[in-house]
Amino acid sequence: MTIFQFPQFSLEAVKIWEKIPVEFQDTILSNVLCSNCRDSVRMVDYSGSVVSGDLLLKGNCAICGRTVARLVEGS
Repeated sequence: MTIFQFPQFSLEAVKIWEKIPVEFQDTILSNVLCSNCRDSVRMVDYSGSVVSGDLLLKGNCAICGRTVARLVEGS
């Protein structure tokens, strides 16, 4: 049985994420550096928050499951 987890975003993070076109959202999630795999991987089970005006995505590597993060700079 597969259990899907939907992203958890703060209200402020949702506003920033929704301004990014869908094709770029997918590119962002598909190009995250995993220090364990030492490669660019896809982020899964992610959440979003805003830190100093920038969007911070935290989730898990789709390959090894370790924690990964991606900062999307504002403006």
